[in-house]
This record gives sequence, C-alpha cells and structure tokens, in this order.
Amino acid sequence: MSSEGFTTSISDTLRNIGAFTRDLVRPTLRLGVTGLARSGKTVFITAFIHNLLAGGRLPFFDPVAQGRLVRAYLEPQPDDAVPRFDYERHPADLEAKQPHWPESTRRLAQLRLTLEYEPKGYVRRQMGLNRLHVDIVDYPGEWLLDLPLLEKDYAWWSQESLDASTASARSGFSRHWRRALQGIDAADEADESLAAKLAELFKDYLRACRSDPYALSTVPPGRFL
Repeated sequence: MSSEGFTTSISDTLRNIGAFTRDLVRPTLRLGVTGLARSGKTVFITAFIHNLLAGGRLPFFDPVAQGRLVRAYLEPQPDDAVPRFDYERHPADLEAKQPHWPESTRRLAQLRLTLEYEPKGYVRRQMGLNRLHVDIVDYPGEWLLDLPLLEKDYAWWSQESLDASTASARSGFSRHWRRALQGIDAADEADESLAAKLAELFKDYLRACRSDPYALSTVPPGRFL
C-alpha cells in the first residue's frame, strides 16, 4: 500500500471513530456563575453570551483570539426542570428608551450555549471533536451567605444574629423585630402563628438591610430573601 493510501486509510478510520464518539458523548462544560448579591452576575452572563453570539472582541478567549471559533448559538434547555436564563430580555432592558439594569437573580436559572470551533490537533480534527456545549448556571448570590451556617448550630447563629441586629448600621432596621422578641420565652409551648409573625419581621429587617442606599451584603440566611 502506498504511503498516500495508508494516510487516507488512517484518516477514514479516525473519521469513523469520531462519528461513533460523537454519537456516544457530546462534551459539556457546566459553569456556575457565583458572586454576592448585586455583584453583577446577570450583566456579566448577558455580556459574555452577547459577545460570543455577536462576534465581539474576546482577546483572552483563545478560540476567538486565534480565529478558531466558527460560530456560537443558543440551544434548548438541557433540563426542563430548571428555568431558562432570560438572556433576550436583558439586552432589551439596557437598550430601552429608559435603560435600566436587569433585575437581580431571584431563582436558579440555566442557559445552554453551543460553540463550534476548529480544533488545534490533527487527531481531534479528524475525529470531528469540534463542538462544546456550555451550560451556564445562574443562582442568587444570597445563597453564598448561607455556606458558613453549615459549621454553626442554631443557638450559635441565633446569638450572632441578635448581636449583629443591635449594631449601629442595623439597629434602626431591626427595632420592630427586636421589640417583638421581648417577653418571648423559648420554653413556652410552640405557637406557629407567633413564629410566622416573628419570621416575617425578621425578613423585613433583612430586606431593609439590603435595600438602597445601604445595600448591606452580609445578611444571612440568604434564602429568607
């Protein structure tokens, strides 16, 4: 067999293996975008997707900087149980006659972006490994605030919360909640309606801490918000 025929045979074999491999697995990269509340996660995700879809300048992303990115496009949700990240609405908010920042993330959301690119290596090119699914996951930054709670018991966290609520930056926000706590005896019989009232006052206090112009970020537990 000639060297040319031998090379062609190897190339055909690699392409066949590549077709089989593509049918078995589609490479997927799952990215969780993290950060505290109001850190700009939603705007960052929107800008990242927009630049890829519109062919923007991404000098630190090698496939773009090296001219190997063929195209980028959105695909249907990989998981129907997870809400879709509302990418289309956010640029519209920024480009409106009265532009405004997108709303803060209130729930878990996900979006699938697929990248088609020119692989670097000969083998990868012959096997057709030139497509990557990128699943971008957005979630409320307040959830990060709850991670330290894993190392605390309820009594420890409660005492910390009470102490923090009397600090000068928070005492005004927490006064209704603290007033309602006066006279409460933890040894009394449980009262669900009273507990619900106190929980709502506590949430009002956390919301006030986070509201403008104060925007305090460390107000766990974040899931109360």
